Amino acid sequence: MKLTFHGHSCLTWTHSKGAIVFDPFLTGNPLAKVGLDAIVATDLLLTHGHEDHVLDAPAIAARPEVQSVAAYEVATWLVQQGGMNVVGMNHGGLVSIQGGTARMVNAVHSSVLPNGQSGGNPAGFVVEVGDERLYHAGDTALTMDMELIGRYWPCPIAALPVGGHFTMGWEDALIAAKMVKAREVIALHYDTFPPITLGAEDKKVAQAAFDDEHIKLHFLQPGEELETDGAVYGKTSGMKTEPI
Repeated sequence: MKLTFHGHSCLTWTHSKGAIVFDPFLTGNPLAKVGLDAIVATDLLLTHGHEDHVLDAPAIAARPEVQSVAAYEVATWLVQQGGMNVVGMNHGGLVSIQGGTARMVNAVHSSVLPNGQSGGNPAGFVVEVGDERLYHAGDTALTMDMELIGRYWPCPIAALPVGGHFTMGWEDALIAAKMVKAREVIALHYDTFPPITLGAEDKKVAQAAFDDEHIKLHFLQPGEELETDGAVYGKTSGMKTEPI
């Protein structure tokens, strides 16, 4: 599994069949290191409508080779902005993406689009390509729904918000990581704005706490790549509905 962190909550999963981009926020992010032209995508997944998650979505969704997936209200807005191959869905839905599937799961947050319209319900995604599985939580508080993910679709790699204030902080993210049975966590939604800034000592303490639970916490720099093992050991089916 090859993951590239672009800052805030924007992540790319590049695999043998394509590239999945989550929540693109580059042009408005002072910490981002690359521009839109450098972003390669076959699938675009949007967790909710806030500008710091969808600012660059219209430009990517306008590419004819990209399929874009979002909550119905966000998808409708994206079409109005020029999105071409847009799929609207809602919680519990499972859609096909290039080489795999994306399942929309619950998130506890809010969702308002840049034009002030409702973005519907915020969400996360459990994404599966081959034998590898990733959970991108979007913006969320800690929720018991994460227990269901760990029980039925355990995710070796989880991308979780850790900055607090608008989302759960790293302490709750550690609980979430254990719930979804993650071996490694990509930290999201921190340092971009003052309310969610984490100091060097905060990060050191957080990583030590994750290490104590035998989970690796990555604070990646914008533009940094991580190659890791996202395989689900003991997995028998992408549609499995019995606990692992």
